[in-house]
Amino acid sequence: MEEKILSLKNFGIIHKDAVDGSRIGRFKRANSPIKDYKLKDVNFELCRGNKLGITGSSGGGKSLLIKGILGSLPKESWEIVGESKILGEYDLNRMKEADRREVLKKYISYIPQDSINALNPYVGVLDQVCREIEFTKSIKGSECEGLAIEWLEKLGLGKDRAKLNLLPQEFSGGMRQRAVFVMAMVKNPKLLIADEPSSALDVINQLNTLEILQTLAENHDLTMIYVSHSPGMIKKLCDDIAIVSKGELVELQSVEKFFESPKSDEGLRLLNASKELVSRGEYKGND
Repeated sequence: MEEKILSLKNFGIIHKDAVDGSRIGRFKRANSPIKDYKLKDVNFELCRGNKLGITGSSGGGKSLLIKGILGSLPKESWEIVGESKILGEYDLNRMKEADRREVLKKYISYIPQDSINALNPYVGVLDQVCREIEFTKSIKGSECEGLAIEWLEKLGLGKDRAKLNLLPQEFSGGMRQRAVFVMAMVKNPKLLIADEPSSALDVINQLNTLEILQTLAENHDLTMIYVSHSPGMIKKLCDDIAIVSKGELVELQSVEKFFESPKSDEGLRLLNASKELVSRGEYKGND
């Protein structure tokens, strides 16, 4: 039986601050809270080794969905409806904050947008990786440093201790991205969520980032959610694709079938737009 990593059932996100100020005839209705769904009726499952790409227009709800899954939306402003379970057991939106952090620490790695700037500019890269290992795996000393260097070398950063412990700003953007991936992988996560991780990089480093993710996915049987504006990037990395538009999951099918025949208007629009960029030589993600 396949190990279920993530399950969403009738999952939705409501913005609590919305009010109804509409009119009945010539009388204005008194302001009252309304159910302002920013995301509605999302249903999907991920089993071990599945790789799901999420795409859609800006503002459609992609990043909001990720924050909802992680349970990181402020509860005073947002309400979660439906179910989101990690490993068939943990609902991060209905746990105490300390328990939620413990689940994230053990099982989930998150690579945010503009992740090359996620590193502490005042601490050497090697030291930051060691701290992450100490935090997630309770390994210290020479064993911790050895594991950190092993991972940094594995992702092409070499094994020279002095160079590895330079400050992040002394690394190129591509090298900083690799260091972020190391910090995401050292705990062997059950689920890796990458939210447009290469958005701040040039095209060459974007493709390098994709190749690294491909290698990690293949070598470590990763279960992954990869968020991207590009269906072409998703095609290279993922098994399935989800289209989020105006707060709804409008399409979910295999990448292969999507590129043959999108089911939704939004999916067709995105696919045609990416093909247009390729034909103009501005983007090579569909090659």
